[in-house]
Amino acid sequence: MTDASALPTSAAATHRVHGSASRRAIALIVAAAAIVAALLATLPDATSLAARQSDAELVMLLRFMAAVKALLAVFALGAAVWRLGYPASPALSLIYVIAPALMCAAPVVIWQIAHVGFGAALFHAGFVLLLLALYADRGDAAELAKSAVLRLRRA
Repeated sequence: MTDASALPTSAAATHRVHGSASRRAIALIVAAAAIVAALLATLPDATSLAARQSDAELVMLLRFMAAVKALLAVFALGAAVWRLGYPASPALSLIYVIAPALMCAAPVVIWQIAHVGFGAALFHAGFVLLLLALYADRGDAAELAKSAVLRLRRA
């Protein structure tokens, strides 16, 4: 005999569980595709020429900044993937997919040195989109975060 509370109560509940997993996968795939596109878009010749023409200390500083932005992008991607595990409107879901993808592509472009301004624009556009999504989602996201913290404390 199975426990009735362990089973989904409706087809909608089952769809939500599977729908959130697919949205999470889509967010990760889009972020990976953005990174690959950024790598392919920056030509190796332009990268090496820009690195040779720039001061070595400037290149080191820009690459350090790219590493910091990459760390921030990973945290943004993690937060977006976590949020996509719960029901959200299609518009918010789209923003939660696009914003971290832009942020993940930016450090790759900055690291290549050839298009630093474009990389910075990508990162900041993704960051602003993420902030706008969080602002629009402030009620639901806050409640989800509180419930997650309470679950962690109980465990």
